[in-house]
Amino acid sequence: MSTAVTYHEATKYHPETIGQGGALDWSLQPVPYKEYDCSEPVELSDFLPFDPNPFTGRPADDDAHAHQQGVPSLAALSRLIFYTYGVTGVVPSEPRHLLLRACPSAGGLYPAECYLIVRDWPDLAPGLYGYDPTRHRLVPLWPGVEIADAAAEACYGNAAVLAAPAMLVITGVFRRSSWRYGERAYRRILLDSGHLLANATLAAHALGLRATLTAAFCDERLNTLLRVDADEEGALALVTIHGPGPVERPTWSALPSPTTSSASEPPLLDALHQASVLPSERPRQVPHGEDQADDLENRYGLRGGVPLPIPPQTSALTSAPLDAILRRRSTRRYRRGTMTATQLARILAYAYHPDALGLGDQPAFDRNLLMTFVAVLAVDGLAAGVYYYAPHSNELRLLKAECAREAVQFLCLGQEIGGDATAVVFHTADLARAVRRQGERAYRYLHLDAGMLGERLDLAALADGLGASGIGGFFDDRVTDLLGIPAEQAVVYITTIGVPAAAAPANDD
Repeated sequence: MSTAVTYHEATKYHPETIGQGGALDWSLQPVPYKEYDCSEPVELSDFLPFDPNPFTGRPADDDAHAHQQGVPSLAALSRLIFYTYGVTGVVPSEPRHLLLRACPSAGGLYPAECYLIVRDWPDLAPGLYGYDPTRHRLVPLWPGVEIADAAAEACYGNAAVLAAPAMLVITGVFRRSSWRYGERAYRRILLDSGHLLANATLAAHALGLRATLTAAFCDERLNTLLRVDADEEGALALVTIHGPGPVERPTWSALPSPTTSSASEPPLLDALHQASVLPSERPRQVPHGEDQADDLENRYGLRGGVPLPIPPQTSALTSAPLDAILRRRSTRRYRRGTMTATQLARILAYAYHPDALGLGDQPAFDRNLLMTFVAVLAVDGLAAGVYYYAPHSNELRLLKAECAREAVQFLCLGQEIGGDATAVVFHTADLARAVRRQGERAYRYLHLDAGMLGERLDLAALADGLGASGIGGFFDDRVTDLLGIPAEQAVVYITTIGVPAAAAPANDD
């Protein structure tokens, strides 16, 4: 059995054992950001279009925060980073305030870290920078254009990386999440990083810039370049940032790692991360072939369904995506209201067909590895039941009539947001098949892609006057039972959508 399959099976939640983890010692919680000591940081806060400025308290400076659409500038970069992973809210608490970020994070732990590599960006010297979210500033870590050259080499000469005037590197700091979630933390770290990537590509488009993604790089080279301890922190993805216009890029943003096997003994998180690294020589790209959705339809006859034409009427997410990111909070309580089939169609379209709704080309890694199911609980115009969502034909196909709210709530670890939702979206994958295609690194791609889809679902629901919340903790086998799909399907992510119980979603990620 592959390391990824071993890890996934070992980290499933079961009703019989869910309460055996013991109490948390909150005094041991890691700080959810890096604390930099720097005498000459690059201040970014003055370029934010807020009055008063949340970081300085000063009135807005019209000259400082002037931004010309599509022009690379320090103002554009400030906004891009802020709407990707900046601090958008503060909850007073002890021993330190909880800083809410632009994207959701399981338990508010924020295990992702963001670095900037500059080749040729206005008003920034070439080199490597850390990001300080507490003051929205960049901290110079290492100077020189050779940093960007080394990043391109680590990414196997990726043309978009070579041409990028700047790029964000996203890492995972494992202890921030494993402190609470144990071995299952790797799932959460990858999903959280996917949320961040979705924000980055949406924000880039909104600012008139272009962004590409890659998770195909030599881990050792990129981690060495970042000067991180690979046992504690590891690179997960890279976002290239360009001015407007076409960007040359390779046909791949994901490459296969070797397939390995490991015993089901801790530390499983470390074993899977190390098993999924890529070597110094570029692996051969795998042919696309038939995707999992086609195969599932061929094997289980999931043909015919309810077409979901993309609604011509768009929501606030098209006109003001940055505002949606700024206002987003994970909903913690729903009231048992209803949504319309048109709303559900629009929300799914924003996740899977964003270019058709004015959000530009939102890249992915290997999204065809994922399959999507929807539990319809209270949607006007759709019968309650479990549906398979076919993104290529944009159809919902009824698998099971009726769907008990109590069953959905139970598999969401008893959380009421499962049972009170109007619709619940499930992302799954045939993990063994994904590993045959992309090696152990498939586990990264699956969760990063699912996190990006989940974040767009969240933002689309909010922009349509609804609430949403991603769920990374669930009784895995109960989900496959509910959906009526084969047991070998790995459940990757759940997103609940519903009518918020209050006027606004709770300010808690």
